[in-house]
Amino acid sequence: MNLSFDNNVPEPITAWQKWRDRLFGPGLPPVLMGEFTRAIGSYYSPFLVAGPVAAALAIAVAVSVGSTLALAFAAVALVGFGFILLACREALSPIGDDALPGVEARYALGCIMGSAGLGGIVLAVLAAESPMMLQTVVVMVALAALGVANGTGPGRPQVAAAQAICISVPMTLAIIVQWPWPWGLAAGIGVLVYGIICVSVARRSFTTQTELLHARERSRAERVRMDVAVAHLNQAMAILDEALRVVVVNRRALDLLGIEAIDTANPPSFPELLAGAPNLARSSGNREEFLAHAAMLVAARQQFNGVLRLNDDRVIDLECLPIPGGGWVSMLRDSTGERNAIAELNREIRRCPLTGLPNRRAFIEELEKRLGRGDEFALLLVDLDGFKQVNDRHGHAVGDRMMTRIGFRLRTADPALFAARLVGDEFAILAEVADVQAAEALGHRLIDTVDTPARFGEEEVQVGAAVGIAMAPGDGVLAESLLRAADLALLAAKLRPGNSLRRFTPELLQQSTSAANNEARVRMVLRAGTIDVAYQPMVDITTGRVVSVEALARWPDDGSEPLSADCLVAIAEARGLVGRLRRLVMAQAAATVAALPGDISLWVNASVLDLRSEAMVDEMMDALQTAGLSPGRLAVEITETALMTDEGACRTTLQRLCDMGAGVAMDDFGAGFSSLDRLRRLPINALKISGSLLTGTADNAVAADIFRVAAGLGQSMGLVVVAEGVESAEELALARSANIQRVQGFALSPPVSAALLPLSILRAEANARAALGLAAA
Repeated sequence: MNLSFDNNVPEPITAWQKWRDRLFGPGLPPVLMGEFTRAIGSYYSPFLVAGPVAAALAIAVAVSVGSTLALAFAAVALVGFGFILLACREALSPIGDDALPGVEARYALGCIMGSAGLGGIVLAVLAAESPMMLQTVVVMVALAALGVANGTGPGRPQVAAAQAICISVPMTLAIIVQWPWPWGLAAGIGVLVYGIICVSVARRSFTTQTELLHARERSRAERVRMDVAVAHLNQAMAILDEALRVVVVNRRALDLLGIEAIDTANPPSFPELLAGAPNLARSSGNREEFLAHAAMLVAARQQFNGVLRLNDDRVIDLECLPIPGGGWVSMLRDSTGERNAIAELNREIRRCPLTGLPNRRAFIEELEKRLGRGDEFALLLVDLDGFKQVNDRHGHAVGDRMMTRIGFRLRTADPALFAARLVGDEFAILAEVADVQAAEALGHRLIDTVDTPARFGEEEVQVGAAVGIAMAPGDGVLAESLLRAADLALLAAKLRPGNSLRRFTPELLQQSTSAANNEARVRMVLRAGTIDVAYQPMVDITTGRVVSVEALARWPDDGSEPLSADCLVAIAEARGLVGRLRRLVMAQAAATVAALPGDISLWVNASVLDLRSEAMVDEMMDALQTAGLSPGRLAVEITETALMTDEGACRTTLQRLCDMGAGVAMDDFGAGFSSLDRLRRLPINALKISGSLLTGTADNAVAADIFRVAAGLGQSMGLVVVAEGVESAEELALARSANIQRVQGFALSPPVSAALLPLSILRAEANARAALGLAAA
């Protein structure tokens, strides 16, 4: 199969063509070269008048010097001038494109012959030792002719170069030889430079003309492309000029208006187009109002739109957009079907397609209507409990059927109720009840209704519910405020186990406001990076030396009411900000510990969000490297509660820490649910026994035995065991008797700022030696 395309492949550019384009400028394509050549027709009349004068002068000069050579060159110049006149005359007449190269060639030949004749006349006059005045006049005339030939009209650099050679070179040589030195040399050089300047002027003129021709050609091609594109658009469109005259209008727009065609030579204005549109005959009033409104917006150069109705009741959306630089684009769209569809959708858009109940939009409208009338009623928000498990266990098909069943139950629980499905598994009920007690009784009845099991084939499905109640108008006179009150009550109900109900109270709003304010404060502090860090020493119980310090995040002393560390960390974890909190603590703590003497290590806390982050290990190592600490001087404390949420991902992060030489410690061991199997599986090398196991051990032998069992468990696993929360000498002695390696607590030192840390280390060591009876190091 022959896969060749057309043969109009451009020929490769030769080296000579490259140099020619560089010296004289790029050539023109044939279609533009024709226009360039036709432009010389405008010179015919000036040349026709100047020709006889130039011939008489040339012959007169030749006769006056009595030079046969001058007469011969005059004849050459006259023949060349004849070629120029012939070419200009041909360019005026309508000739085909195939004849234009010949016209251009004759014009160029005439210019070169005329220049050669003129240069020869100058050479003959100077060689004949004619009067100096005559020589000067002839030289000036020749120079003027060279300048006029190449300084007006579209230049031809190659012809200009030939003319400069024919006139400047012989004139330069003759002046240098014939005229006195050094004036002859200076004048000759000046003539030569003038010739070069004339060539440069011709090249610039040619470049300017070619750019204009290219620009006009591009504009013409762009207009053709625009006409074709607009004509084939499925969108009805018209392009208007600044005076709103129709520049382009496609067939789609004309058919929409019922117009056969427009006069392209004398196009109408857009208002005239609409005024004469047969399909708008019945909507003249609507049309005139639209045009009057549009006239004001056109004057302000603002986009405008409107609606026109056709004779057959179809609706047309008309939009006009201003074009930067002038003009407008007008688009017409038949929106009849769309408007009918919207009207139909408006009937369905207020219904939940699954349950058939009113949706959130319809519910808000009903709620605002009742509040506007000043009605007294109860708003109950019902949130299903355990519905996700229905989808996970039985599939979404059963889940959809269960949702439909619950919607039906809520709608039929009382004929006077207005029930709606807001979103997901949340429903809203509007009920006209006498008081709060009646609303709570209705809420319990709704909970029982939802809690009733449903059977689908062999599957029995059951979900619970939480209900939040707000009373109107007492809890809110606006839809937004009443919904917020019910939502706060629902959130409080969901915090209770099982099916629960809660009514709104002002305390709930205060708690919500306080929580929002605290969250905003935490965000601001973390964004500013002003978190403080406190440090609590950890003492080796056998030597009485401080071997580690734990870094603890603290609220900065900014003059405001401080937040507790637990509240700060809880908000940071809940809002995904704990990573930034860890980075701030780590950066300060690493620098502080690096400045301490000896090899004191740094212990920092990590949340489950930290452990899930792939970047946590790299960020910690970067902070250590910046501070000049080795990974072996870092230990990360984790809680078993965090591990219970995503043990697999956490184990991967912990293993990376261990592989890099950092320590991993289980924090708060024994404070809650402790899985010995998980303790065995995890890559940890330290165990911090919760201070809650130490509390009361001085007076309770069983508590002391439990503490010893926990310590023995860690020791049997080869872990470094730390007793935290040591607050008395008795608890310190118990830790020592249980063979605990390290202790930490207020009995040795409370958490202190970085500035007080060196003094705190000395006091912790002194307190440990005094309580344990150790000798000073």
